[in-house]
Amino acid sequence: MFKSNKWLLVLSVILFIGLLGLSVYYESIVYLHAASALPIAIVVFLPDLGRHQYIRSKPKAGVRFVKQTIGGDPVLTIAFKPGFIRWDQNRKLYFHLNSMGNSESSGAPEAKAAGGSGSTEAALAVLPFDLSLHPRKQGWIGIDLPQLAERTRSLSYTTDEVSRLLIRMADLEEAAMKVMVTPGAVTANKGKQLQA
Repeated sequence: MFKSNKWLLVLSVILFIGLLGLSVYYESIVYLHAASALPIAIVVFLPDLGRHQYIRSKPKAGVRFVKQTIGGDPVLTIAFKPGFIRWDQNRKLYFHLNSMGNSESSGAPEAKAAGGSGSTEAALAVLPFDLSLHPRKQGWIGIDLPQLAERTRSLSYTTDEVSRLLIRMADLEEAAMKVMVTPGAVTANKGKQLQA
């Protein structure tokens, strides 16, 4: 949950307690009705709890973004501790494009980024149709977790053993272009292409 949503929740709880106190103090049914309607408003404005997981590059938390070249293709590796992703609880795993910009470019094995040995860690490839944009937050790219979990059924390991997600930079750039395309940006890009 983001800081603004936490403050909204805290203020809503304080308002709820205040309205209950006013209804008891003034013995007013109006304050009681207002207090009973407030939880409905709180639920409507809560973020996507339990359906989405947001990650940022946090080495202390065990999440790292590493740019590498694998088989001649540039790849973004999202390395994390096994069990970090809540596969059963979330539908999407979101990361911000700024996290990708702060990633390391390394020639070392991607297992080093997760802090473990490469022989016991599993990786999953994220395909272009697994990527999507966040419907409300600009700059966030989502990975469809149920689709990834479905593909592990035919593999020799489970989602609990996965410690890396591999995304081709070409696929990521294509998804990022969808984020950056706005009416003003489209005309500016066309002008730049004409100048070139």
